[in-house]
Amino acid sequence: MTRQAGWEEAKAVIEEFTGPVRDVRFASAGFNADIAAIVNHRYFVKGLRREHPQAWTQLREKDINPYVRHVSAPVEWHADKNGWIILGFTCLPGRHADYRPGSPDLPLIAQVIGRIPPAPAGLDLKRAELRWSAYSPQPDLFAGDHLSHTDWSPGNVLIDDGARLVDWAWPTRGAAWIDPACWVVWLIASGHNPAQAQAQAARIPAFARAPEQAVTAFAAAQAAIVGRHRRTRAPRPPGGGSSRLAQAPDKVLKGTARNVPASPVNQAHAP
Repeated sequence: MTRQAGWEEAKAVIEEFTGPVRDVRFASAGFNADIAAIVNHRYFVKGLRREHPQAWTQLREKDINPYVRHVSAPVEWHADKNGWIILGFTCLPGRHADYRPGSPDLPLIAQVIGRIPPAPAGLDLKRAELRWSAYSPQPDLFAGDHLSHTDWSPGNVLIDDGARLVDWAWPTRGAAWIDPACWVVWLIASGHNPAQAQAQAARIPAFARAPEQAVTAFAAAQAAIVGRHRRTRAPRPPGGGSSRLAQAPDKVLKGTARNVPASPVNQAHAP
């Protein structure tokens, strides 16, 4: 189903909250949804059919929003009606982030990473040690009580007078250094060498003081995910690297790890 076709199905539900639709602009990339559009210059609307296998991500994004409104876009309304789960966000100004070396966006992104709070108690979230257990022999090293976004695609970061992080479909409870480590993967994909990428991530204190063994294990897990994508062309999981790195999983490892082991991926634990 195209987003435009989904829009025609869901428009009546959306107009209950937006009023008559006078202007709609469909998103051209990102935003894993059947509907992704700016409506009446005020709302960013995301919708998935309830039968969609990832419809739960809409509910998770709604539930996490009160805890991340200061670094993201506030949810103004939501609907679960006529077979659709739809979220209406404040439409934020800004452009997608530039991750290339020398970009003035990089300090702003480091600042927003540092403002992500601890994981809220009592909210059912993905756990890092379970989420990446298929890709690491040491997943317990990823455990913690901090909130992580995990999908640092430049399309998920909006830059205006600061940085805002959108698309919280996969919030994860884990170590506080996980988001900076995920960002390193995208920095490498955007042209940084490993030393440059680590220097940017080290702006975030949680990454600067992270245990070497844990970060290196996480780097190996990221390399395993990218390697799997390279071998199978399977969809990239959120927080799992970039298709631009699909030919170089060793580069992911070297960019994120503190002490690089002799073999970049423990094949016994790769999928």
